[in-house]
Amino acid sequence: MLKTKKKGGGKMKRTKIGQKKHDEGVLRSANYYEKLGFKVAVDLPGHKKPKEISGFIPDIIAKKGGEEIIIEVETRKTIISDKEQQEKFKKYAGRSNNRKFRTKIV
Repeated sequence: MLKTKKKGGGKMKRTKIGQKKHDEGVLRSANYYEKLGFKVAVDLPGHKKPKEISGFIPDIIAKKGGEEIIIEVETRKTIISDKEQQEKFKKYAGRSNNRKFRTKIV
């Protein structure tokens, strides 16, 4: 199964099992932040999509008050191959004291 993450068609491959673990991890994290009162945008079908950041779409953006958390869920296979997007999200988050970037490995 292919999942498009980068603007312009850059793609990474995950196995069906890896994609399922990834998507379940995204939903668990999104639900966690919603329970804490955050408004959540999720890069999964049927959900409000997060904004693009430096050419990439994060798995989750959670906002509450002035706080913004960018969350990227990775599998053991994608944690290394997706370093570029992680660095872009980290750099974006570093531009404001009210932003944080988190990576979750499933």
